[in-house]
Amino acid sequence: MKQLYIIGGTMGVGKTTICQKLKKELSNCVFLDGDWCWDANPFLVNEETKEMVMQNICFMLNQFYTAHPMKMLCFAG
Repeated sequence: MKQLYIIGGTMGVGKTTICQKLKKELSNCVFLDGDWCWDANPFLVNEETKEMVMQNICFMLNQFYTAHPMKMLCFAG
């Protein structure tokens, strides 16, 4: 059975740091950083970009979840 860890919180509380540590400690683990999904220039938040980012996050999580060697997923968002 696969496990998904979702780490949430405000900016600067250490979500990425915690997920990076989990990735190193847990075997067959992948880390997906929600901030990376928003990394764009210009940074534009509207209904279209929010929907696109959510679809991309769901797609990536699903791809990693169905990948055979991956047993654990960490998502910081």
